[in-house]
Amino acid sequence: MRLLLVEDDVDVAETLVVYLERQGFVVDVAPSLAIARTAIDANDFDLVLLDRGLPDGDGVSLIAYSAHRNRRQRYIILTAMATPDHRVEGLESGADDYIAKPFEPRELLARIRIALRRSLEARRETRQFGPLMHDLESGVFFIDEAPLTLRRTEALVLEALMARPGAVIQRETLEARVYGYDKVVNANSLESQISRLRTNLARRTDKVRIQAVRGLGYCLATEG
Repeated sequence: MRLLLVEDDVDVAETLVVYLERQGFVVDVAPSLAIARTAIDANDFDLVLLDRGLPDGDGVSLIAYSAHRNRRQRYIILTAMATPDHRVEGLESGADDYIAKPFEPRELLARIRIALRRSLEARRETRQFGPLMHDLESGVFFIDEAPLTLRRTEALVLEALMARPGAVIQRETLEARVYGYDKVVNANSLESQISRLRTNLARRTDKVRIQAVRGLGYCLATEG
């Protein structure tokens, strides 16, 4: 079995490589996201052990990178970022497991063996529009392979727009998607969601925008 260890701490990487190779694994090491992306593009790994705090970004973005290129991998995140929010974010991004540092090597080995028993037959279904990607399995949005943090209501609006990018989605359809069909909705409620969503998108990219079509609704448009 061939593993990719994405870890920038030299001591941690060397210790894990020695231990895992004694267990019969072939282990390649990538100390940065850039090197990890190159490795993923060029090789088929049975599993990736992934740190989050890398010198060139959050390691979680590698999961979206792989999905975007239909490179099927199993992922176990190994990180000191271990709050409940961090765990949820990592698992929802598509990781098979999430282990906080420091950890017991024997536990890691057990979790690797469990993850390797899982099939990779089913590919993750995604939608792509410019730099914006929606992972339909987890519900998470990504911009340039990095997770986009949204409120639930904002995510529901963007999900509806991503279902038909470039097409006008009627205001009533968006309101029903966010608030339900049987709710009385304040006239400005949807505009508030759209405004926040526009702000969140603009912070991350100038290639995707939400365009208002007077009297009809909204559509997702791309620049360039």
